[in-house]
Amino acid sequence: MSTESLLWILGSAGLHVVAHVALKRTEDRNAFVWWVLAWGGVLFLPLAIWRWQPVPPPAWGIMALSAVFEAGYFLAIARAYQSADLSVVYPLARGTAPVFLALWATAFLGEQLRPGGLAGIGLIAAGLYLINLPNLSAWRAPLAALRRAGPRWALLAGLCISFYTAVDRVGIRYLDPFLYTYLALWLTWALITPLALRELGRARLARELRLTGWRSALSGFTTLAAYAIVLYAIQAGTPASYAGAVREVSVVFGVALGVWVLKEPGPPVRVLGAVLVAAGVAGIRLLG
Repeated sequence: MSTESLLWILGSAGLHVVAHVALKRTEDRNAFVWWVLAWGGVLFLPLAIWRWQPVPPPAWGIMALSAVFEAGYFLAIARAYQSADLSVVYPLARGTAPVFLALWATAFLGEQLRPGGLAGIGLIAAGLYLINLPNLSAWRAPLAALRRAGPRWALLAGLCISFYTAVDRVGIRYLDPFLYTYLALWLTWALITPLALRELGRARLARELRLTGWRSALSGFTTLAAYAIVLYAIQAGTPASYAGAVREVSVVFGVALGVWVLKEPGPPVRVLGAVLVAAGVAGIRLLG
């Protein structure tokens, strides 16, 4: 991975942490996510019009498939949080996604990863797995919990992240990454809206807008911009496996802000997780 691509993806992670921290501070996460997607579509509409280009038919099909997996992610993560704790759900969802993505990228996208890069992905995955555990002795808890429905939903969420990232790697061959991200976002929003209206209701969505309007708008802006930057880096030649793993450094930024800004506890296992993620990023940059 080039230094330029690494800096772009780290910048993307910095943008994405805005939504990560805002999501932590809201009580109704499902309603908040719905508004994040809606705001992203509204705020970037002028830029989408300015950058508009004819969309090849294959791109529509690829974006639709990506939207199915993104909607599946939101559904799975919501179901997971309904019946399992953050310390179980988060390691399974985010920690497994880079590993799954590396498998799909090498098997189906023809990416050839160096041993150092694979080791870096492994370190990032391990760090993400540890970073929300209460302590190191609890490292088996998420895996042991797979007997229950909630953790299995979390594992499905990790699969969905890897699926839509791999699909997007193909989609940007046909379309500008920003426009691709923008249209895929609207398709995802269209898929989850019927479910949101049924399970949340208009009153609950309206209440969330009143409570978190500016935060959801800012999160919508940064979420779309952050992912578009990642896709530009992939289009420039960065393997999707590396880009998908490095962008998860936003989790470390989020934990740091959580400790310093939100005054959350910072147990040693979080420090270990952050160190592993940083080591993984360094490994990808130097040896990948």
